[in-house]
Amino acid sequence: MALRRVLFVPNLARPAAVAATERGLAWCCREGIAVATVPGKGAPSEADLVVAVGGDGTLLRAAALVYPHPTPVLAAHAGGLGFLAACDGEEIEGALDLVATGQYRVERRARLLAAGPGFVRSALNDAVAVGPDAERFTALEVAVDGEPALAVEGDGLIISTPTGSTAYALAAGGPVLAPSVAGLLLVPLAPHRLGVRPCLVPPQAQISIRLRRRGRLLLDGNSVCELEPEAMVNVTTAPAETLLVRLAGTGSFFTRLRGKLNLSD
Repeated sequence: MALRRVLFVPNLARPAAVAATERGLAWCCREGIAVATVPGKGAPSEADLVVAVGGDGTLLRAAALVYPHPTPVLAAHAGGLGFLAACDGEEIEGALDLVATGQYRVERRARLLAAGPGFVRSALNDAVAVGPDAERFTALEVAVDGEPALAVEGDGLIISTPTGSTAYALAAGGPVLAPSVAGLLLVPLAPHRLGVRPCLVPPQAQISIRLRRRGRLLLDGNSVCELEPEAMVNVTTAPAETLLVRLAGTGSFFTRLRGKLNLSD
């Protein structure tokens, strides 16, 4: 990759992320590479590389800024779980050098595209329909390609990508999907009927959620809108993907899974 311009997206609330970003900026300046930061005047479409410095939440924010541009994202871990990170924040100079010299690969990660009342937004991990804050309870009906599939009464429903299967969906009892698995995961949240179980649908499926009670929608953990009864939200696989930079020392998916989620003996 020819690095001409790098955009840094740091978690400014974490001192380790700020320090790592400063080291990354200094490395770029020494190498004659133009830099920008967010917040700031940086435009993802003008960058050859976006560097997210923080935890997985910072990566999700950086990936949303990039979408739908095919700009690779390098995640440097500096706080939080860091399951999706390619390197530690203390190794950021070495990681940038590996990218600049072509010693990396790119993982293509599917995203969601959610459309509802007044919005069309994308997410890397998940779209979640939940009850209002004061009640938590909601009721909704789910159709897949126009055919009724699930009726959920409870806390709500998660629609997850394979990337998101190790996040909220996993905590709610859903299965872990390897990133190469093509599909969308539907995970009910605390359903009142035990027979309502998670299911996997094809990646090209058109998923429709109809609210029977009030609720709200979250994308990658961020509240998007309140949903009134009879509101419809449609979720599909997004037309553009997130490109994650992987370095030689990143480790395989299952190595990270065992290490970060404490699945080893």
